[in-house]
Amino acid sequence: MSTPLILGRRAELPTEQHRSRLPEHHYDPIACVNVVADGRLLIAAAAPGLIAEYTRTQEPSGLKHDD
Repeated sequence: MSTPLILGRRAELPTEQHRSRLPEHHYDPIACVNVVADGRLLIAAAAPGLIAEYTRTQEPSGLKHDD
């Protein structure tokens, strides 16, 4: 298998100071959202930048159609 062609510069590897964690959360199937332990929505409990970074890496609906 050939190696993929990467156009442009490689991104820097994340360091521990740049890597933040989302608060502990779980999926609530009744509300169809992720919630934290106290019942607040994850999107309200975490920093907007963390949520944007987290959702940017997710597939819509969690399923990959190209597999």
